[in-house]
Amino acid sequence: MKTRKVFLVITDLGLVVYWTLTACGIISVGEGEWLKAWNWSFFPLDLLAIIAGLTWSLLPKQHKWATPTYATALAFTHAAGLMAISFFVLYATWDASWWLVNLWLVLMPLGLAIASMRKRAGQPTTA
Repeated sequence: MKTRKVFLVITDLGLVVYWTLTACGIISVGEGEWLKAWNWSFFPLDLLAIIAGLTWSLLPKQHKWATPTYATALAFTHAAGLMAISFFVLYATWDASWWLVNLWLVLMPLGLAIASMRKRAGQPTTA
């Protein structure tokens, strides 16, 4: 499996695990209905990212929807992470576990997008 597919599939499966554990009450973003509502507001966006990412991973490489589905998955994943990081900055909170996960959601799609553009331009890439 190619590097970009591994990164995206692991990220999507991580989101599935996160939302499953959250729904079961095993993990939480903290106390307070407001904070829990904020967290659940990400569910539709994360679900779209998961669907797009896993769909792309199953499509043949040359399928006409492969590139748009990949770009959509990266955009949704990036947006979810960026929204969370923006909240953490505005809320002035620091929790390494939340920051690191959401920095991954922000930076991983950017790295994959840059690698994909370089590959299309004929430049060397590792992804």
